[in-house]
Amino acid sequence: MIDAAFAAHVAERDRWARGPRGPLALVNAQRVDHPQPVWPVPGTWAPTAGGLTVTAAAADGVVVDDVPVDGTVLVAGDTAVVPSVVVFPESFAGTVSGSTLRVWDPAAEPIQRFARIARFDQSDDWVRSGTYVPLGDGAGTDREARGSVLDAAGDALPVAGHIETAVGSTTVRFVAVRSAAFRGAPRLQLIVQDATSALPEDDPGSTYSMGRFLYLDDPGAAGTVALDWNLLVLPPCAFSYQFACPIPPEDNRVPVPITAGERHPVDAAGTVLH
Repeated sequence: MIDAAFAAHVAERDRWARGPRGPLALVNAQRVDHPQPVWPVPGTWAPTAGGLTVTAAAADGVVVDDVPVDGTVLVAGDTAVVPSVVVFPESFAGTVSGSTLRVWDPAAEPIQRFARIARFDQSDDWVRSGTYVPLGDGAGTDREARGSVLDAAGDALPVAGHIETAVGSTTVRFVAVRSAAFRGAPRLQLIVQDATSALPEDDPGSTYSMGRFLYLDDPGAAGTVALDWNLLVLPPCAFSYQFACPIPPEDNRVPVPITAGERHPVDAAGTVLH
């Protein structure tokens, strides 16, 4: 029987997956490096400092930050103090990340098919502790560690340190990267592959082949940390080909199965969506 906090986590993850800005709604993520159209929305898009510009006529129905576009306007990217939100006809929406326009469709076909995120049953056996050792001053091997994890764009992620723990009978020293704060609290992230990471047609008991994420509180200093593997989550790329996947570092590829956490997004018949 799952506890109330875990049930709330499951419900929130399913809501996130099918939401209007959730991963199933992303229908295009197009890099804009010169003036060009972007499928399936109107306007001509071009790169500029701080985001993109869109050029459209009033009849195109493009609205940026609640103002209808008739000419050329700035669409501020996600690093701006207030990022822009773009609304198009037929309920499409757009956001800018770097030089990429992301187009969201709240009525996308995958959302209609989606039933739930399949997961392993919650088990106290998968609540473990580990020893967190933050990196030092960046000298020597620390510099190598800082460049050992790449995000989906190929940029180095900030490595926070290492977490040593037991997975089954195997002792593993995971590389932990810094994650965005969650509800104001700093977090660490593990990008993990394990023996369940496989294509579902190759292994019916599989999890997403590119790996999964585990988030945990950042203690800010060396010490013992809690690792609840029941909270392993799928990356956005498990839901849509429009997302690229970060590659788990070598240290985070474990040869034993972690039979906990999320497995795949599935439809009502249990068929894997992606």
